[in-house]
Parts: sequence; C-alpha cells; structure tokens
Amino acid sequence: MPEMSSDRPWLDQLRASSTALQGVLGALLEAERHFQPPASPLERLQQITTSPEWAWLQPLYRLIADLDHALAHVKDLPASESAAIGAHARELLTGGGGPGEQAFLEHYRALLQTDPAVAMAHAAALRALQALPPEPANQSERLHARHQWNERRRFLRMPQSGRGAS
Repeated sequence: MPEMSSDRPWLDQLRASSTALQGVLGALLEAERHFQPPASPLERLQQITTSPEWAWLQPLYRLIADLDHALAHVKDLPASESAAIGAHARELLTGGGGPGEQAFLEHYRALLQTDPAVAMAHAAALRALQALPPEPANQSERLHARHQWNERRRFLRMPQSGRGAS
C-alpha cells in the first residue's frame, strides 16, 4: 500500500480520483461490450487503443494514463496542478472541455443516461474529484497551473530517450 502523503494530501486525493476515473472507464467498457462482438481482453485493449470506433474513449483513457504516470514519476506535483487535473477531469465528465472531447461527451452522456453502472461510476468520480484542491480564483494563476499540467503531460508522454537525463 502506498504511504500516506500527509504533507501533500492532494496526492492521495489524486490516487483516489484516478481509481474513480478507472471505475468510469470500466463501466463504459462494460456498457459498450453489449454493442460489440465478443473479444478477448487483449483484443479489446487493442481495439480501444487503435480502432476508430473506440476513438471517442481516448480523452478519458489518456487522462487516466497521464495522471497515473504523473503519480508514479513526479514526487513534487504541486497542489495547483492537482487542482488543474481535477478541473480538467470534471470538464471532461460534465462538458466544457475542448472540441477534441466532444465525441467523448456525446457517447458518455448517452451511456450516462441509460446505464446505471455508468451513472454510479460518474457520481463516484465527481465525489473523488471534488476532494481535490480548488482551482485559484485568479484567472492567470488558474491558466498558469493548467499550462504547467499540460506541459508535464507532454513531457511524460515523450519517449525516455527524448527527455534527456532524468
């Protein structure tokens, strides 16, 4: 079990948020499974990551991967970035995200309204995200924190060789 981060409680809240977002992803996959031909877990994973029919899931999938990657590799993730992560995740789940997230939102809303497991996972994710630090009221501070998170995500996605000495 990971050690508690008493001096940085938002790290534990981020872990809980990641788990809750994984719950949303799991509920979505289970709901979608009914509309898809049978596949092994490995085949399904390959479909989700490469097939155009599953492309709508990419924003959620990428957010979870980036969040888990940051938690695994970044020891000094500030509260301001945790707030930015929470805001981004809430926007993804409730609307207000960028144009690249509209396909996700359309599919997600339809499943949210028809599948009780998706609705329960959604509520649990919003509860977990609510525990994260709030974003600053000051718009420039908020934009700066979001920019920092986006830069970190880009850096974390780089191949190891492209990062220089880590």
